[in-house]
Amino acid sequence: MKIHVPLSGREMSILLEWRSEILNWPDEKRILNTITEAHANNEDLYLTPFQIGVVREWCEQELGNHYGGGMVINMEEHSILNKILLVNKKMK
Repeated sequence: MKIHVPLSGREMSILLEWRSEILNWPDEKRILNTITEAHANNEDLYLTPFQIGVVREWCEQELGNHYGGGMVINMEEHSILNKILLVNKKMK
């Protein structure tokens, strides 16, 4: 079951930039391909619950720590994080 992840084109670009210089595992490569395809075709992004969890981990890695604390300064990064956490919360 795939779930709509309401990221803008710019937010998808940021996710792709975060992972561009990192050796990614096969699951991560599939997620990147999905994001790339949605972004290139100007389509909505749909991910599985597992994939959403992986993207949440990317946010944590990129922005410094687990989101019980920590401060996000960049508004675009803040928006990505909020959207991923909101979708993650709806899954539970």
